[in-house]
Amino acid sequence: MDQTMSFGHKIEILRGLETYGYQVAHYMLQEEELALDAVKLALLEISAKDEFFTEEIASQRAQWRKLVMRHAIHMKQIWLVAKQRNPILN
Repeated sequence: MDQTMSFGHKIEILRGLETYGYQVAHYMLQEEELALDAVKLALLEISAKDEFFTEEIASQRAQWRKLVMRHAIHMKQIWLVAKQRNPILN
């Protein structure tokens, strides 16, 4: 079986996961901009992993959820440090 996948097909898969990732990140963070940034970083990371695109859909969603959660936590940490250094931030 040919393991190569077209760029267009990878984009299609990522677009299908993007909304779900945003829902997860926004639920965790309750902040739109942080959630968007977390999903962007997760998309960049996952797009470089060719093996991800050959996984079953359920496995892709589970990996995607974990990755988005990790990036959401990281974004919150960055925000908290910035807020601590500059209390004017909301």
